[in-house]
Amino acid sequence: MFLIALALLAAEPPVPPMRVEVVRDAITDEVKAFATLSEGGNRLVVSCAPERHEGPQISFHSRHWLARGNMLTGERPVTYRFDSLPPQRSMWDVEDRRGKLSGQRRVASFLGHMMSAERLVIRARDIEDRRVDMTFHLENVRPAIEQALAACAAGGEA
Repeated sequence: MFLIALALLAAEPPVPPMRVEVVRDAITDEVKAFATLSEGGNRLVVSCAPERHEGPQISFHSRHWLARGNMLTGERPVTYRFDSLPPQRSMWDVEDRRGKLSGQRRVASFLGHMMSAERLVIRARDIEDRRVDMTFHLENVRPAIEQALAACAAGGEA
């Protein structure tokens, strides 16, 4: 009995699926959509808001306060790795607990890897310059991402 209890404690709980939220503005009918994966107190979000941005947006939200980006640009290097691919280091707009990837090509490349990978690790720095690693299990995120992006393309009817 004791061994069964230990085995149950040692087993990792299943990762909740990626949630999709579609919001239509009551006055303007503008649509925003979000596909959110929460894991370990961190969130990975694929969003679209056609009235504000061209194309999808990628952001992560850490449970830790992150080191601020550059005073002028707000950007700071963040390293990420999909599965066993080589790590990539790129500039992200970092503020408080959030990092946002910009640039349509970089976002498209990130999305392509995200929808085919099983695991993503993002490494940033906290306000005390310590490493902060965020791990996301990406199994079955493709349908949620496609649903969110289709909702924006269709004006929320997806």
